[in-house]
Amino acid sequence: MTRGLAIGLALVVLLIGGVVAAEVLTAGSGSSARPAPELPSQVLSGKRVDLASLRGKPAVVNFWASWCGPCKDEAPELKRFSESLGDRATLVGVDWGDAEDNAREFIEKSGWTYPILRDPSQKVGTEYGLNGLPTTFVLDSDGDIVETLQGPQTVETLERALSAAQ
Repeated sequence: MTRGLAIGLALVVLLIGGVVAAEVLTAGSGSSARPAPELPSQVLSGKRVDLASLRGKPAVVNFWASWCGPCKDEAPELKRFSESLGDRATLVGVDWGDAEDNAREFIEKSGWTYPILRDPSQKVGTEYGLNGLPTTFVLDSDGDIVETLQGPQTVETLERALSAAQ
């Protein structure tokens, strides 16, 4: 191999390495934040909340359904998380495309006391970009989505994601 070719290859490797390092260092930064769509207006449990009432502190919006197996696994974690939040953030549940009676029974069995809204037409979930359940969106105090969590979460993963919004 000629010296010029070796130097050229070394420069390409350094360039690629620099691009990869820059991507790793900026992953999860606020640059990917996007405004959250409006929440559904139908209340299943708790008080009515909307994006305007959530502004000023972070919020965690969890989409779920009673027929979703992973949502059943996640339910006790959401209860524990909601009990640990205090005034640091607001947790909001959104029942997605579910029969109302089934949703109410699920809420009661889960022991949830935080606001739960209903998205029977699945319109709001679609606007959020939902592509499976459960999915959790973490909003910063300005109402921008700063983190999206797919699948069932634990108190620990929710706390880590919440820290990105503070």
